[in-house]
Amino acid sequence: MYRVIIVEDEPEIARGTKEYVEKNPEFQVKAIFSNGQEALNYIWLNPVDLIVLDLFMPKMNGKEFLYRLRKENFQVDVIVVTAASDAGNIREVLPFGVVDYLLKPFEAARFAEALERFEQRHRILNAMSGLDQKGIDTVFSTPGEASAASRRDRLERKGLREEKYQALLDCLDAQGETALSAETLADRTGLSRVTVRRYLSELIEAHEVASSVDITTGPKPVMVYQRRGKGTT
Repeated sequence: MYRVIIVEDEPEIARGTKEYVEKNPEFQVKAIFSNGQEALNYIWLNPVDLIVLDLFMPKMNGKEFLYRLRKENFQVDVIVVTAASDAGNIREVLPFGVVDYLLKPFEAARFAEALERFEQRHRILNAMSGLDQKGIDTVFSTPGEASAASRRDRLERKGLREEKYQALLDCLDAQGETALSAETLADRTGLSRVTVRRYLSELIEAHEVASSVDITTGPKPVMVYQRRGKGTT
């Protein structure tokens, strides 16, 4: 499990960020700090894998924190979450190993993508002593490219076909907030019910689809599915 700290001086935003982080079961928020100095004091004594950092805070702001972090040679990745969208701020933080830069208010899906990219990079770098060109390209890809590559690799390992996975996503996307049963999805995609259920399990595990029970269908409740973000949390 990846150990995360949040450095954010606005309590409500910090709490919301913690919820976003811990939606991914591979990540756990170990502490929240309102300024960079408190965070540095913590890192001296506790291992940390990822920092979610605001730039503008009292006592020690995010830019000074990044400088101190690298000066002390702490090897930890940083995702910046800030309202600062000007090129100057972005140029200032890039030399300090920032792996992603999210603008407030950010969407849940974009934050999840940042975590997925971080996780993928760590998995690839820790899996082997040397990388081929494909592996290196994946490490340095953009968030969207990394997400797509991660999905392809995950499906290949499990013997699943990307076109079938995407067909179910497209079908659910077309329905908006309306949830569909596995049987309906099978009819609309032309896939067998066994195949649909297998792929739905993977979609749920990947946090792309949510399931719920529909009790309005008669005497027997039916499990239904919809895209996350379409009326789900």
